[in-house]
Amino acid sequence: MELRHLEQILEICRAGGFSGAARKLQIAQPTLSKSIARLEAQLSLRLFERTNGAARPTAYGAFVAQRAEILLQGVAALSRDLEQLARGEEGRIRIAVGPATRIKPLPELMRRVAQRFPKLHVETLMETGPGVIRALNEGRVDIAFGYSEHAARYGELIRKKLFEDAIILVARPGHPALELSGAGPAEVLRHPIALPSVLPGVERWAGELDRRQADNLRAFVSDDYGLIIQRALDTDAIALGAAFLFRDHLADGRLVPVSTTLDLTYACWMLTTAERWQSPLIKAMAELSKAAVTVRPRDVAA
Repeated sequence: MELRHLEQILEICRAGGFSGAARKLQIAQPTLSKSIARLEAQLSLRLFERTNGAARPTAYGAFVAQRAEILLQGVAALSRDLEQLARGEEGRIRIAVGPATRIKPLPELMRRVAQRFPKLHVETLMETGPGVIRALNEGRVDIAFGYSEHAARYGELIRKKLFEDAIILVARPGHPALELSGAGPAEVLRHPIALPSVLPGVERWAGELDRRQADNLRAFVSDDYGLIIQRALDTDAIALGAAFLFRDHLADGRLVPVSTTLDLTYACWMLTTAERWQSPLIKAMAELSKAAVTVRPRDVAA
């Protein structure tokens, strides 16, 4: 079995057939079919059940695909590390961030990276909260910054905790929700909510909802906190997110906290794979990320 076979098997599983996998691999479908057929003959077992143009992995195919993904990620990581060693500081780092982490820690991290690695090539990918972790798991990025609950299903990832903050709800001055004290979900969800995604912890807090409450919980969903804040400023929507996202608006009174029973903590982590964690550059990113979220006022002015 060769490396190309692992790539082919994995792509067939992802595409659900030989045609889609061939397009992804940029080879002819007959070439791909013959390659897998020869491999099956060599191994004396079937890797795929073929029906009506589709291909479903057998138990053997699924096993190989699972192992192939891990092995291919390792090969890709090794190639990047060798490239980095060969080029020194002119290596590359790919970073995935979500709606909150693009605000903290990304900007301060980029400032510190530019100072320490001036020739480093940096690529950032803006994704949804769950999409950030998925991009890392699929090998599309080297590190990801995300909320802890989104990473819960990926137990094998390396995690470095950066900071915690309370998740709060805020509204414009004069909003009727500001008259509430210790409001539960039934009271809060009389009003539309603006947020990037409905976090599992928020769903647990909300519990069983009627049609109107469910609609209000997803009244305005955006991956841009600037739009979420603007929605709260311009309408009766209540914005939900980590407290640091609303810091400036709370400080000057443009937004006001809503008193609720929601008791949820935003925990920001830097995540990477076990293979990537072996890279000195990734460990340096962890160090710089931690420094970026503990920045003091005089650090910014320096």
